[in-house]
Amino acid sequence: MNRLAFSTLPCEGWKLEELAAFARECGFGGIEAREGEAWGISAFMTKAERQSALRLFGEQGLRVTNIGSGVCFTGSDGDEAELVRFRDAVLLARDLNAAGVRIFLGYFNTRLDDPAPSIIYEPIVARVRAACDFASAHGVQTWIETHNEFATGRSLNRLLDDVGKPECAVIYDIIHPFEEGEPPEETIAQLGKWCVHVHIKDGLPFEDPLERSWKYTKLGEGRVPVAEIVRLLERAGYAGYYSLEWETKWRKELQTADADPRIVFPQYIDFMRSMLHPGEGGIKR
Repeated sequence: MNRLAFSTLPCEGWKLEELAAFARECGFGGIEAREGEAWGISAFMTKAERQSALRLFGEQGLRVTNIGSGVCFTGSDGDEAELVRFRDAVLLARDLNAAGVRIFLGYFNTRLDDPAPSIIYEPIVARVRAACDFASAHGVQTWIETHNEFATGRSLNRLLDDVGKPECAVIYDIIHPFEEGEPPEETIAQLGKWCVHVHIKDGLPFEDPLERSWKYTKLGEGRVPVAEIVRLLERAGYAGYYSLEWETKWRKELQTADADPRIVFPQYIDFMRSMLHPGEGGIKR
């Protein structure tokens, strides 16, 4: 299996035919479909449009790994609307043969001097359970991304134990636990079998000490030990995709001419292949 994938987040406005052809040309095996009309894959697609997209990706040898939804549960009253969005994303995942739907938990707060509301833990656990029950009934998993208050393996290990649903899993976004000071070996040990998908990215701290998040960079130009993380994952038995999440839409530091996905995606393939045994999916040791 070709285990290299990418999120379509930076491909806003691309036609699906263009996207699929480019992915195949670069050498990808998977596509992480950002949900939304701007990305050509959305909950508003008709049955015929979904079948057409599935056929198109299949003809190019591509698999939709998951639906990258923006659903976020906080344990507040707003979760009801988020659960409706999640259900729509699950049906989309089912129709595109995607294994899971990505969700977030907590608050997107990037500064230490702008505190977020306190997390009410029990309602979040209840929401995740409800999400898992609906998704599993349609053959789809619920994938929580390491982010926000649940960025670390420690926090997610506890949550997943409390949720108690085998169809609940984790997207290990490698930068966020590292931003929180959790060593990769601890993150990977804590996530264990729950880690089913990996987001690859690199970065380094901002000069402003009040910035919680890091400044994103091209792979190999930051402080995230990407190669070591991949080695640790492989040694732990990880068999899923390594997906580039290139956040040009959200990150100003990536909104430059040389950060266009047409430039960066082929570089990602070369970067990852430099660590992988050709055709084997193993890691050079």
